[in-house]
Amino acid sequence: MVQRYLWQQADGKRHAYDTEHHHPAAARALPVLCGATVTPKADDMVGVWLDPTCWQCDREIRIRLDFPANEIPDAPGQTDTQ
Repeated sequence: MVQRYLWQQADGKRHAYDTEHHHPAAARALPVLCGATVTPKADDMVGVWLDPTCWQCDREIRIRLDFPANEIPDAPGQTDTQ
């Protein structure tokens, strides 16, 4: 069984995508959980991923997987008082 959400390096970050709707491939646009559409390069498909995590994708995975509220970071520009 494939995990519902997986990570893919592309456009300088590690983004998450929904495996039920998308399958990454080099040079093909990939919609990701943060709302962006990224295009992985051939080098992004293999090897060690050293690019930083997209924190918006990380937050979205936590929401979709029903993490406890205290384990879901605020969205950029959002605080508990808003």
